[in-house]
Amino acid sequence: MTHPIATKGRPGEEEEKEEGPVLFSQLLRRPYHALLTQLHARLSAAGYADIGPFMGHNIFFYLREGGLRLTELAKRADTSKQAMRYTINQLQAAGYVERVADSTDGRAKIIRLTERGWAVRREADEIMASIEGECVRRLGEERMVQFEGLMKEVSDVLEEENPEL
Repeated sequence: MTHPIATKGRPGEEEEKEEGPVLFSQLLRRPYHALLTQLHARLSAAGYADIGPFMGHNIFFYLREGGLRLTELAKRADTSKQAMRYTINQLQAAGYVERVADSTDGRAKIIRLTERGWAVRREADEIMASIEGECVRRLGEERMVQFEGLMKEVSDVLEEENPEL
């Protein structure tokens, strides 16, 4: 497929558009990357500058349920326990999560959001709704419904190839 590609120059320079092949993976990655960039810029402006894109956007989603053990959180986020432990340590040091005793196993700890964690989660939800609203405003509701349907179909196709997802 050939699509126009916007390339950003230095600040103050005009954007260039060049024709060229756009990889399927880029069609999926670029909007997601732009979404995360905008989300974290707005979170930073709202007073959450200590949380970056690498620090657990999925973790906040999974902890909505209340709390999880580190092993379960790593499994859901599709990462290693070591990487999850590092991220949780960072989030705990910043005051977003806490470890509490698991009532079913005294040796285990449950990771859950603190008040600050819930506050950033609510802020992120509002930002995401705002971003989605802007897309609907600019593209129209019908096109957004089509986009959502196509993305679900693409996910279904890709997940058929890898049933573990």
